[in-house]
Amino acid sequence: MNEVASRYGQALYSLALDKGQILKWQEEVKEIMRAFNENADFIMVLGSEFLSIEERQQILANTLKGISTEIISLLQIVIANHRTDEISNILLAFNTLCNEYKGVEEGYLYSSIRLDESTIKKLETKISEVEHHQVELHNIIDPTLIGGVKVVIHDRVYDGSLKHRLKEMEKDLLKRRANK
Repeated sequence: MNEVASRYGQALYSLALDKGQILKWQEEVKEIMRAFNENADFIMVLGSEFLSIEERQQILANTLKGISTEIISLLQIVIANHRTDEISNILLAFNTLCNEYKGVEEGYLYSSIRLDESTIKKLETKISEVEHHQVELHNIIDPTLIGGVKVVIHDRVYDGSLKHRLKEMEKDLLKRRANK
């Protein structure tokens, strides 16, 4: 995480803590992150030099109706300071701070296709049982996996991908061949 994203994320977190809105704002930020991930071009529009800063800020406010005004205001400041390319990192920094506050550990769920929310929740439940604390997983698409999933939480890896299984089979076959 870079310093800019960290500072903005910390500022939003401090404000959420002061206002007692950590859980509510975190849900809203997750909603924004999902929307940005599904509509990658939206960030490009917010950073477009063909539109004035005021127009971009208005587009943001109109698009994020129902989101807390403080979150929208922070994102409008980010746009005004020409830091639009950092929005995703800022939201991620805020989310990480909220998870630390709640005692939730974050991890990454790699899959060859985007998984639906119910599948992700089931995997979070299973991994939480193994880890002995609540885990939140972020789905990342990795087409090299072929099939299955891989979960990474800090330095711990749970690899159930087809790619991993094929590598394990290859090692086993080579080992058997060497022992003959």
